[in-house]
Amino acid sequence: MRVKDLILPVLVVGLVFVSFGDRFLPAPLSTASASTREQLNGFLKGMFTGFSTYNRYHKTEEMIRQAEGK
Repeated sequence: MRVKDLILPVLVVGLVFVSFGDRFLPAPLSTASASTREQLNGFLKGMFTGFSTYNRYHKTEEMIRQAEGK
């Protein structure tokens, strides 16, 4: 069996394990699934915390603050 034939089934099983494993798997595997999902969420949040979002109303909000005297 080739490696390419195993990639899709392994990805599907991994995705189901991370997404829904804590709902239907027995106790040791359900806790592993939940902790894996929490770790992945934390990792992905950490990757994107350095980006700032564009605020198209920044100048308008700044002018309102200055007009209010803040």
